[in-house]
Amino acid sequence: HNYRFAVRLLYLKCLKQLSDSGLIEWKIDKTNYAYLNELKNEGQRAAFGSLTRKFEYVWYGEFLIDASLYGDISSSFSNFNKQVP
Repeated sequence: HNYRFAVRLLYLKCLKQLSDSGLIEWKIDKTNYAYLNELKNEGQRAAFGSLTRKFEYVWYGEFLIDASLYGDISSSFSNFNKQVP
């Protein structure tokens, strides 16, 4: 029930998928917003921006989430990942 860590894993998986598809170039010293700015497609950029905010609230802001909220966040990541080739 470590939903905070699970959200981090969802975000890292998302970054990996974006990198594997060539939409971003992953580097250890880049910020989340550097990746956001690499996305050319406006729709993807907006959706990834929303995911980034959710991740940062949970991970860096230590925003507490329960199973229900995690389910909503997980669905958002899943829907985004379906749009990435």
